[in-house]
Amino acid sequence: MKKLAVLCIAALGAALLVFGTSSPASAYPEQTCTVEVDHQVVKPGQQFTATGTFTGVDAQNHAINPATVHWTFTWDNVTKTRTGSPVTATFTAPQVKKTRDILLTGKATSALGDCVRTLNITVIGPKKVSPPTGHGLPNTGGPAFWLLVAGLVLLVGGGGAVVSARRRS
Repeated sequence: MKKLAVLCIAALGAALLVFGTSSPASAYPEQTCTVEVDHQVVKPGQQFTATGTFTGVDAQNHAINPATVHWTFTWDNVTKTRTGSPVTATFTAPQVKKTRDILLTGKATSALGDCVRTLNITVIGPKKVSPPTGHGLPNTGGPAFWLLVAGLVLLVGGGGAVVSARRRS
């Protein structure tokens, strides 16, 4: 009985230690930025919009004013700057000879420092269709005549096996 009482008191003391102490406040600034696009695969001449969002708190746990956040979006050697959060920038896909990925970089600069995010935007090149050589469609199944002959041989052989089996029984 004493052991049970000591065990209960120890468990109660441990619970008070774990749940009774408060967690320390963060002494470090925190920032989060995201970059999203409405189209990650585009055709030449098509536009897409990049949206940047920033949130952050300083070491005193005060929220960073979005009006003080400066954004720089760079894609295909085109740079656009914006201020605030959220912000948008629209880009037009260039003409390409073949499909290629172009890196979009969004950088948010605030009193806390830089926050950089990157995305690959795929620009689809023109499709090249070559006409079939020879006449008609390409032969993808094998020689049709020999398949027909093999099928007829198997059919006649199976019929013969059935007829001979019926004669014996």
